[in-house]
Amino acid sequence: MPIKQTILVVDDVPENLKLISAVLQDAGYTTMIAPDGQSALELANTHHFDMIMLDIMMPGMSGLETCRHLKVDPQTASIPVIFLTAGDAKELLSKAYRVGAVDYIKKPFFKEELLARVGLHLQLQDYKQNLEGKVAQSIKEMEQTQVHLMYMLGGVAEGHSIETHLHVKRVAEFTYLLAKLYGMEESEARMLKDASSLHDLGKLGISDKILHKEDRLDTRELKEMRKHAHLGAKMLGNTALPLLRMASIVCKQHHEKYDGSGYPEKRSGEQIHLYARIVSIADVFDALLFPRSYKRAWDIDEVVAYLRNNRGSHFDPQLIDLVLEHLDDFLLICKRERLMLSNQAQKKMGIFALFKRLIVAK
Repeated sequence: MPIKQTILVVDDVPENLKLISAVLQDAGYTTMIAPDGQSALELANTHHFDMIMLDIMMPGMSGLETCRHLKVDPQTASIPVIFLTAGDAKELLSKAYRVGAVDYIKKPFFKEELLARVGLHLQLQDYKQNLEGKVAQSIKEMEQTQVHLMYMLGGVAEGHSIETHLHVKRVAEFTYLLAKLYGMEESEARMLKDASSLHDLGKLGISDKILHKEDRLDTRELKEMRKHAHLGAKMLGNTALPLLRMASIVCKQHHEKYDGSGYPEKRSGEQIHLYARIVSIADVFDALLFPRSYKRAWDIDEVVAYLRNNRGSHFDPQLIDLVLEHLDDFLLICKRERLMLSNQAQKKMGIFALFKRLIVAK
């Protein structure tokens, strides 16, 4: 069964309250009544109403003043107000619309006219609310798509293997955890988590020969590789979108070092944006713990020793202290991601075995 819509009727004449309420109730609406403006405001702040029918001329607080109060209160501003009036002076009706009314009904009224006006404006209100809900849902879906594409693009920038794609996801998880431990607000921490996926976007401008070289890079190659910090920020440009602005900062500064020996601008200490200081630790932490084509995975004791030895030189000491203090939480992310990688590898092996059986069968 559909939920009955509730209408507040406000009039200083008891007979009018009784008559209007009866007409609305016969039509299937739920009603509440108020004899004056002050009572109406109190009810509107403690009950949900789909509409308010408000007499203009009342002693004490007039209908116009009551409506003005309703429209400046965020809790009641969206409730449609229909004025009830015995007069039809243009100046009075003009004031009624200016304070926020959607319509007026002249007294004495016809039952059919009152129900038609009420029904129309309730339908319009439903349409407006549904439209707002659909717009909000569409915006949410667009944001989710944007984030999904960012992670995909971040994975492409990192390389073409499952491991490098998972590196992007793990860095995002480490980034979010460290941001929250630092005390960052939830919305900002989540945005930084997503922005971190593009930390190496500039690698799209670096040749595959350098990106996938298994040996140590020579001086020329290293110089070329370091260009990716500037390239990533340049690719994102001067965007007005907060998420991409954040990603641009991370791209440009995540290879800076706390002691000023990093690149590309040799920033030091808090000259390096907090976003980049957090992502820098997340990026290195993951790179050490997981294997790459050119290196083995370090064990946790080696990683902890590296973080301690580079506390205050490469990394923000306060952030490193947070990582070490909550190391088990970071390792839990590693354990979960290692399991995911293992499952994906087993799945690939299963597919390979299936193809092998099919070939043998032929």
